[in-house]
Amino acid sequence: MSAGLPQHLTLDYLRSLLSRGVEHAPVTEEARKVLRQWVIEARRLARGDISAPPAPVSGMEHPHPEGVPESSEPASVDEISFGNELRAILNGVHSGGTEEEPAVPRHVAFDLEGETEEEKLASLRELVLHWPPLKNLNSLRETPVFSSGNPRADIMMVTDAPGLYEEKLGRPLAGPSGEKLDAMLQAMGLSRSDIYLTHLVKFRPSLPRQLTNNRPPTAREIEISRPILREEIMLVRPKVVVALGAIAARGILQSGETPLSALRGTFHTAFDTPVRVTYNPSYLLRTEDISEKRKVWEDMLCVMERAGLPISDKQRSYFLPRK
Repeated sequence: MSAGLPQHLTLDYLRSLLSRGVEHAPVTEEARKVLRQWVIEARRLARGDISAPPAPVSGMEHPHPEGVPESSEPASVDEISFGNELRAILNGVHSGGTEEEPAVPRHVAFDLEGETEEEKLASLRELVLHWPPLKNLNSLRETPVFSSGNPRADIMMVTDAPGLYEEKLGRPLAGPSGEKLDAMLQAMGLSRSDIYLTHLVKFRPSLPRQLTNNRPPTAREIEISRPILREEIMLVRPKVVVALGAIAARGILQSGETPLSALRGTFHTAFDTPVRVTYNPSYLLRTEDISEKRKVWEDMLCVMERAGLPISDKQRSYFLPRK
């Protein structure tokens, strides 16, 4: 973690780690100093001390001032653990200003051009490129990764946000995760051209000096992006939406910090559409546990049934223990 990331993005990133059970995170020494300063400031505010705050740690407000070259020496990297003080900050004690971010309207009316759903989706794609609420975040990269597949599909799959592979190739779920999705679709008797696949957040979340590293979208980025996804669902009108992973599920269902394990296994409803929650294909790359793969497959069997697809005895037996 670097000290160059704005505070609200840093805190959201640390919250996402904590929600996934991560108790330690690598940081540079500069970032460690910044976090220590936030803890001190949180203590001060908790005591009701409204006197002038302490001077900011060097590099906290302007880690790399314009015109000043960065050091060519690599920064030392250490780890932070999520102790009680840092958890207090992540649970809502913030340093800095108190100005609230403007609320996002519950229903955003997009002025889309076109007569058909395909034409309106194309119009929405163009609108997203320059939509002020997204641009004003200043936390997303410039290259959009919108959607792929059949705009009249019965099955719509939603993942969280583009990463390096998706940004480079310009399509959702590329790279190893995409290969796992392709295998899953093939087992269902489908291909990408048979479904509609999209991102909850249409731009890759940014990081300072970003190269190959990715980060999950923040709660604010998801909140701003949700009306776009709602419009997509209304235009595609699928029989079922599949939320791939906890972040996509929380964004669609507005379920807060509810763990994925508590959301999967049943159908939910969002935007008047059935929603099934399952693991992201990237999770299947990290586990060899057949029982976990069977959970995902059971979700897919339920999705196939809801979409009215035929299911063979062979498909029903995938990932079951051999007798």
